[in-house]
Formats: sequence, structure tokens, C-alpha cells
Amino acid sequence: MADKPLNFNPDDLGAFDRAPDPSDDLAAFDAASGATCVPAGWYLCRLDAGELVVTKTSSKRAYRLKFIVVEPTVHAGFALWRYYVLEDAAAANRAKAALEPLKLRTSADLRIAPFPEAGRTILCNVLATIQKNDPTRNDVERFTVVSDARDGTGAAARFALPPDDGGKP
Repeated sequence: MADKPLNFNPDDLGAFDRAPDPSDDLAAFDAASGATCVPAGWYLCRLDAGELVVTKTSSKRAYRLKFIVVEPTVHAGFALWRYYVLEDAAAANRAKAALEPLKLRTSADLRIAPFPEAGRTILCNVLATIQKNDPTRNDVERFTVVSDARDGTGAAARFALPPDDGGKP
């Protein structure tokens, strides 16, 4: 009993020796298929980000949504983008109607950063199409919100006081 150190597990060293080689940081490159877009169709996506931006080509203000494909798993991880240019009243009306299901109803809502807030997960069905001028890129034609959930890890939940139990220990 004395010849075995306390809390020593010989399998721990074996697990350490089988750890991934940190020098092989190109494994993802070797596994890549070279695909730059997904086929046209419907995808279940997680809304990853929404933000106010200025477009590169026209220098106009726009609201950009970034979706990450969840299903089908063969395309999981692909990013799909949708821009709503806010150049005139008609474009603003179309953007407002499209963004309303995300509860983005005012200019103050568009300025929320980061969006979606920490602890909020928004899943959407997204219709992706192929761009006509560049068949290596996708467009998001439209989306519908499937679920919008908060997991209670937002700042208000983290700093909330426990409910008063009436002074009971």
C-alpha cells in the first residue's frame, strides 16, 4: 500500500500522452471540402448576430443578420447573411416588417449590441438561395422564427437576489 502514491491514477498519464498534437493546427484545412455555399433550400439556423453596419458598395446604413446553419448537419456551421438597407421609407418599412418577429421594432432596438443578448437563443427556418451573379455565394431570401428562448444567464438573472423566504433559515 505504501508503494502507491495517494490519488495516483496511472491512466491519467496515458490520457495526457493521447492528447491532440497542438502542432497539427491544419487538421481543419485537411478535412475541408472547399465548399463556399450551401445548396438552395430551407435550413434550420441559429441567429448568431444582428448589427447596424454601413454597406461597402453603397455606403448606406443597413441592418445585417448572421445565421449559422444547424440542420441539416452536413451543412452545419455555414454562415448565411441577410442585409436590410435602410436608405428610404420603403426600404425601412420592408426592414421593419421583416425584423418585427425578432422584436426589433424601434431604432433603439437596432442599436442593441450584442444582439441577440447573452443567454438568448433564436432559431429560425431560413430560405437560402444562390446569388445570380456569383454562384459561390448565398443570399437569405426570408426567414421565420421557430423559437426565441432565454436561458436565464443574462445580467439581470445573474445579479438577481434570491426570493425572500420569510426569514426562514
